[in-house]
Amino acid sequence: MELGAFPCLSWSNSESSSNQTLNQFLKIRPSKRWLMLGSHAALCDNQLWTAWHCSVRRFFRKTSLARTIDAEFIRFIAGTHHISEAFQRAGVSDTDVKGWIIYLPEIQENNSLDNGMSPSVEYKDNFETTAIGILESLKLTPSYSSLELNLENADKLGMDINDLDLDDLEDALIGFVLSSEFNN
Repeated sequence: MELGAFPCLSWSNSESSSNQTLNQFLKIRPSKRWLMLGSHAALCDNQLWTAWHCSVRRFFRKTSLARTIDAEFIRFIAGTHHISEAFQRAGVSDTDVKGWIIYLPEIQENNSLDNGMSPSVEYKDNFETTAIGILESLKLTPSYSSLELNLENADKLGMDINDLDLDDLEDALIGFVLSSEFNN
């Protein structure tokens, strides 16, 4: 099922430290469904939707390893069971001057594991307006960069990129996300 563009928006920063920005973001975000990733961590829509699906499924089953949906999502993006390692691999570091603001859509009502988990479509109505408002509050600039497959960035996430061609990266990223279900 094609879900289209994932609700994410790139940003850039030139004024304050990313650590201060992240702390302020955690105070003002509308819910734990809003998060920030390092610029290297979001590479394609299918990677993000796969991590979203795995996260909401774990929360639906009450088997998540993280206490919050945002941390569970970051854990899947980083391909690990370890929450602290996930934030090191995929989170915003203090030296970052750019990154992504992400929204994790709610699931549609009446979803079940038997029928599949689908995102509610309401997020499409106000994602960008809300994201820009958050960025402006943080004195960050929306940069409207596109998601881009990049082997160097995949390596930063902890993927083994030896012998991996760029043409195969999207499939490998999906496997990497799914591997956090099995790898320690």
